[in-house]
Amino acid sequence: MTETLLSVLAEWPGRWRHPGLADALSGGRSGTLDQAAAHVLAGLADPLTTTESVERLLRQGHFELVDEFLAECAADGPTLHDTDPVDAAWIRDVLAAARLDALAKAERDLALLGERAIRAGLDPASTPDGFFDAVNLRTSRASELLDGERETRILPAERSVRERLERRLAELPDDRVDRKAVEDCLSAGEFPAARLLLESTHSEQENGGPAAVPRPPLWDPALGSRLDEILPHYLEGAFADHRLRRFTDVGETGREAVLALNDLVARPEPATAGAFARALGHLLGEDVRFPVVEEAGGFRTAFVGLNDARLPRTSLHRDTGAVLWIADEHTPPPDDLLRPLVWFRTTGTQREPTGRPDGVAVLTATDLLRLFAQPAPGTPAGPATRRVNLLRVLVPQLGIEGISDPDTGVALGRGVPPREGLAWLLDLLAVSAEAVVMDTLHYETGAHPVILPRFLGDLLSRLPSSRTLTLGALAAVRNPRTRDDLRAVLTAPLRLNEGAVLGMAYALHQHVPFRAADLAADMTFFDVPVEFDTETVRLLDVEAALSQLTSHGLLTAQGDTWVTLRSGLGRLLAEEAEQLAGSSLRALLERVEQADAHARVALTDQAITAIGHRNDNRVASILDDLSRLEGSLPPEARGVLDRLRDRASQFRGEHYQDAVAGFLRPAERADLVQAVQEVTTAVQHEYGVQIDVWTSAPEPLHVHAVKAYVKIAVENLLMNAAQALGTVDDDEERRIVVRLRTADRGPEGGEAALWCNVEVEDSGPGLTEEERAALRVGRTFSRNGSGGSGLALARKLVRECRGTIEILERSPLGGAHLKVWLPRV
Repeated sequence: MTETLLSVLAEWPGRWRHPGLADALSGGRSGTLDQAAAHVLAGLADPLTTTESVERLLRQGHFELVDEFLAECAADGPTLHDTDPVDAAWIRDVLAAARLDALAKAERDLALLGERAIRAGLDPASTPDGFFDAVNLRTSRASELLDGERETRILPAERSVRERLERRLAELPDDRVDRKAVEDCLSAGEFPAARLLLESTHSEQENGGPAAVPRPPLWDPALGSRLDEILPHYLEGAFADHRLRRFTDVGETGREAVLALNDLVARPEPATAGAFARALGHLLGEDVRFPVVEEAGGFRTAFVGLNDARLPRTSLHRDTGAVLWIADEHTPPPDDLLRPLVWFRTTGTQREPTGRPDGVAVLTATDLLRLFAQPAPGTPAGPATRRVNLLRVLVPQLGIEGISDPDTGVALGRGVPPREGLAWLLDLLAVSAEAVVMDTLHYETGAHPVILPRFLGDLLSRLPSSRTLTLGALAAVRNPRTRDDLRAVLTAPLRLNEGAVLGMAYALHQHVPFRAADLAADMTFFDVPVEFDTETVRLLDVEAALSQLTSHGLLTAQGDTWVTLRSGLGRLLAEEAEQLAGSSLRALLERVEQADAHARVALTDQAITAIGHRNDNRVASILDDLSRLEGSLPPEARGVLDRLRDRASQFRGEHYQDAVAGFLRPAERADLVQAVQEVTTAVQHEYGVQIDVWTSAPEPLHVHAVKAYVKIAVENLLMNAAQALGTVDDDEERRIVVRLRTADRGPEGGEAALWCNVEVEDSGPGLTEEERAALRVGRTFSRNGSGGSGLALARKLVRECRGTIEILERSPLGGAHLKVWLPRV
């Protein structure tokens, strides 16, 4: 009875209003009656329409159930629609979209698992069997497969690595300042970053980092909101509220700047603008006066003193100072002024979120006056502190778009440790980051002056409103696309020899010191032909390449050896190292081969010129001798004499040069009938034989080949036939027949393809079985000392045209029968 009831429920259309029941009875599962009753009661307590129930199944990832529901809609739609109208087309669209979303999420989860595997010292995580099928059917099953991969492979490896590194940490002195940083990296699973810290020969104290520079106080509204209210508080003799004394007690340097600002607001002119700019320089420890130019309603001069040896070099740190534009808030700087620049607004006290052109940082009076405020007791003060706090105001306004440009963006590594330089950069950009993120960024990029800004630019473009960098944000750019982009940035500027050396270093010597001679020997692993070894080594110029790669920060020199980078940047380069080495060496080989080919062509040209000049002299001498013979020969011999003149003329130098030029031409579309007719005409005239040409193809015959190869191959076969006719008696028939055909299948019944055939038959004595067997395997025989050599050359030339020559049985004419096969266009 129970089984009967459950089978009825499994076919009941109303089960689709109870998602738990539909799931329990899917895929041939039956469950128990109590479970079925519980699902029905749950459905009654939370009533759903069929469409709502299917939506819930979709949210839970039960795609195979929705497929089953749609199949029932198609097969038994009226029953379902009578009880509860549904929109099957809409559900089908939602299902397709849900599958795409689930697939994207699954691929992200798989990529993150792969990154965890790499950080644990494993190969990237493999895709569990059936994973993507599970995504399409039941996403919870896909999650189970990933969990299984994580439990059986990733977590044990992570535990092993963590234990090894914790043992190394325990061996360090207790006063090691970066102990907490190592512990944080281990806790976050950033094992390579922890290893880099442990292997470091020194730890960074960051005594001069951002934390050592106090920020100025916030603005006190009691000072006012307009300049005519604010400035009197700072002038000599003004009554100072004790609550505001921290702001108004600005010292001698601050008072100079306040007075200059007051004069500028009262009398905006070049003299007051210049005095104000000079006072700003004094504020930052500089005493330089720059000319002031009045234009477009404002004043242009220079803002000096923004440079600081502790900081990354921002685009505001020019030796001549940044451009300073002094004007009110309604007069933006002209477009032709060099960016980035600082716009000091002589009116208004608040920076508006809009109205600031790109590449322009706005400085207001209240921004400036906060820098004058006396610091808290015991904290550093002076120009260096003001420089940092001024840049904290200006740099975030310039955005992150240009951060990766070494000329206009931010350059790290100016004498401070890399991690401290990174801390300064993030501080100036008003971005906060946990210590473990800083250490991981340092590891991933190796603090490379090109890669770190690129990586940061990608990270900061996804920054949340809190302007906080987390490990989660870091995970978003740890993917193959980002790695490919960064690798391309590194390798694109390299010359071929540098790419080959870099690839061989990371493919064959990762983490192991090597010498220049080792890389020269490594070419044997990349199939460099022995005959090109010496020339390729010369082109590699290994020592120069290693020096360049070291200056680019891609290798590290250690005495007379080099080592690859142990950071994430080293792993990035190692991923495609073999391909980089192979492609660079192939390109170098092509250069060697091209140079060799050019040398051979030049030598051939010289040889042909010399031979041609010598043969021209010989031909002229032979023709003179034949002319002297002409008067002493009988009339019937005149025809033979003419043929001798023609044959002798063919040895002139111009014929050699034309032949070489023909050989050097590239393959092209050639008319086979025309080429054969040109050859037969020449052979007929030279040998005085009759050659019949028959074409059975209904359309033109074209081949893609070097035309000279085809003509010489056919000419050799015709000359062999003509020579064979010279051995027959005078009373026997002397015939050569050439037949041109097409074929739809290759020689000896090969695969279907379009072919052209040139068959050559003669009425000579033919070939013996022994001679035919010798020719088939490429041997020659002793007839006249050159038997078969013409055929051997013809076969070689035809093979260059991707064809072949068949030696057939005796021709119906009685002599030899050969067939040339050439691919048809």
